[in-house]
Amino acid sequence: MHAKFCFYEEGNVWKQADETGDDQVRAAVVAMVERCPSGALTLRIDGEADDFEGDTRPTVAVIDDGPLWVIGAIPITLADGSELEPRNRVTLCRCGQSAAKPLCDGAHSKAGFRDAAG
Repeated sequence: MHAKFCFYEEGNVWKQADETGDDQVRAAVVAMVERCPSGALTLRIDGEADDFEGDTRPTVAVIDDGPLWVIGAIPITLADGSELEPRNRVTLCRCGQSAAKPLCDGAHSKAGFRDAAG
C-alpha cells in the first residue's frame, strides 16, 4: 500500500479513472494498476464478470524498506488457521506496525522502517 505506483507526472489513477475513454489516459491508468503491488487497484474490462489480473507466476519479493510482495495467488494461512482470500497481488507487513496485519497498510513509512542492510 502507498507504493506510489498509482501516481505519475501528469496525474493519478483516481482522478483519471473517468477519463479512460482517451487512449493515452487509459494506457497510463492500466500501467499504474498493473504495477500496484498490494492488489488494491484492479482492472475490469467492460462486459467481463471478473477483474483482469494478467498472468502471474507465484513469487515472493521484498520491497526495499517496505512489505513483502506476494504475487500469483499464493495461499496465505493466518496464525488462527483461517486463510486470506487468494489474490494475484498482496503486500504483507514486515515492520509490525500495520493496523491491518498481516496486510501492509503503509505504516512502515510513518514508523521509519528501514531494511537492516540499508
